[in-house]
Amino acid sequence: MKTNIFITLFLMISLCLCGQTGNVGVRTTAPRTTLDVNGTINVNNEINIGGNDTTIGNPGTVGDLFAGRADTIAVWRKYDLPAGYLDGLILSATYTRSSVAGVTFPGSGTATSTAYDENELITARSWVTIDGVQVASVKVTKPVNKVNISIQTVAQITGASGVGSFGCGIFVDGQLKFVRTNNVAGTSGSYRILNFNASLNNLSTTATNLIQFACVRRNVPATNTLTIGINQAGSTALNPALAGTSLSVQVLESIQ
Repeated sequence: MKTNIFITLFLMISLCLCGQTGNVGVRTTAPRTTLDVNGTINVNNEINIGGNDTTIGNPGTVGDLFAGRADTIAVWRKYDLPAGYLDGLILSATYTRSSVAGVTFPGSGTATSTAYDENELITARSWVTIDGVQVASVKVTKPVNKVNISIQTVAQITGASGVGSFGCGIFVDGQLKFVRTNNVAGTSGSYRILNFNASLNNLSTTATNLIQFACVRRNVPATNTLTIGINQAGSTALNPALAGTSLSVQVLESIQ
C-alpha cells in the first residue's frame, strides 16, 4: 500500500514539473525568466547550449568561451588565445594625439646641461610643453599595469653655425619620468627625426595621470634658432604638416 502511494505521489510531482509553463524561481517569489535564481549557481559538470525537447545541447570543448547577445541564442565560441594569456597583460586603453604647434628656442649663447632627476617638476627648469599632444587623464584600473608611450617629432636648426642641443622628456602629473638628450648639427636648415619610447610601470589608479611632452634648450648659440615639432618659416627643408609631433599611449593591465 505504501509503495502504491509513493508511486502515485512521484507521478503527480513529475506531471507537475513536466507541465510547468510559467517561470520558476529559486529564492524568489516573482521569477522574471524561465528559471530565475536569486543567488549563486554551482555547476559540477558541463553546460549544454542550444538543446531542445529531443536533442541535448552543445557542451563545448576545452578552450571555448561562452558568448551570447540579446538577439541570439548563446553559443560556445573558439578564441585563439595565446599561451599564458591569463598570466600576462592585455591592452585596456589607447590614446593618440598629434600637433604642429611645436616649440622654438632662440639661441642664447648660454649652455644649460645640468643632470636631469627622476620626478623633477616640470617647473624646475625652463621646460616648454608641446601643446596638442598632452593626454589629460590616462585611466588605469588595476595596480599592475604598464603604460607604453611613443613619440615622434622633428628637430631643426638654422643659423650661421648650424648646431644646437636639447633635451626632451615625458612628464606624468608634472613629474619627469623619461628624458633623452640630442643635438642637430649641419648646415642651416638641417633637421633630425626624433623617436622616444618609454615604458612606465604601475601608474596610479587614483592619480590624474596627466601625460605631457616637453623640451628644454641645452646649448643653442646666439646666432642660431632651434625648433622642435615645427618647421622654421625661413626654411623650405621641411613640410609644415610633416614636421609636427605625434604621440601614442597604450595602457596594458593584468587580466586577473
